[in-house]
Amino acid sequence: MKQMAENLNDPAASHMEETASPPSGILIAGHFTQPFGYQTYRSHGTRDWLITFTLSGSGQYRLNDELVTCAAGDIVLLPPGTPHDYRTPENSVWEFLWAHFVPLPHWFGWLELSREPGAWTSLHLEPGELKERVEAAFKRLLRDSLELDFYRGQLAMNAMEEILLLLSRNRTRQKSGTLDPRVDDIWNYLSSHMKEQHSVEQLAARVALSPSRLSHLFKEQVGESIMEALMRLRLRHASRLLEHTSLLVAEIAEEIGFHSPFYFTKQFTAHYGTSPSSYRKELRLRSEGN
Repeated sequence: MKQMAENLNDPAASHMEETASPPSGILIAGHFTQPFGYQTYRSHGTRDWLITFTLSGSGQYRLNDELVTCAAGDIVLLPPGTPHDYRTPENSVWEFLWAHFVPLPHWFGWLELSREPGAWTSLHLEPGELKERVEAAFKRLLRDSLELDFYRGQLAMNAMEEILLLLSRNRTRQKSGTLDPRVDDIWNYLSSHMKEQHSVEQLAARVALSPSRLSHLFKEQVGESIMEALMRLRLRHASRLLEHTSLLVAEIAEEIGFHSPFYFTKQFTAHYGTSPSSYRKELRLRSEGN
């Protein structure tokens, strides 16, 4: 996201034609690919929130007397009452996903914005697991929001909530400086692909590091090796499946990436001090006792 100070006291701006606001609703979304000449102008913004996610090309916003240029991976979030003035710059085609939404009450803590008029935020998502997850959620949101079915509407809201959670989590981690972005990407990737088989070489290529450098960086920041972390993720997920599903132990082993149920049982027992079957039995007895 690039910001450039400009003289924005353009007399023409006061005569710009107002863009109609979208229909009122809880959630409205779209996917635009717009050439030079596209422009949206709403001097008083809208009553809902607007989020845009640039997929390719570039777009420009006039925000707080600055010209902000967004490129692939950039997200802009505008609260209600913020003037809308954005366009496709010359020599560009702007492809972006957008959504107007009314937050549920428990979402406001994730938005992390001042409620004062004119407040806005932006962030950039580097290529990697987080960007892929946000884009996938956005596309599910778009698909489901186009249906008039109640349940699809709820699924669209769930996708919007997922986007805000992912962005809030990423912002929090960036502020605390807890993890290198490449380590964070690997952690997120392992968390959502634990059924697959992984090698340090394959993971290192994903974040453009040598295997030895990634191994050292990961252990330095996480406190354990990549394969130890993957094992812990798998076993933790297995414990949840044992508690909340009726899957057989062999099925759980396969679900979390173990080819052998016997090896899974051995690792689970070493980690939790009891076999998977005994773990499930103890949980059920405890639940019945309550």
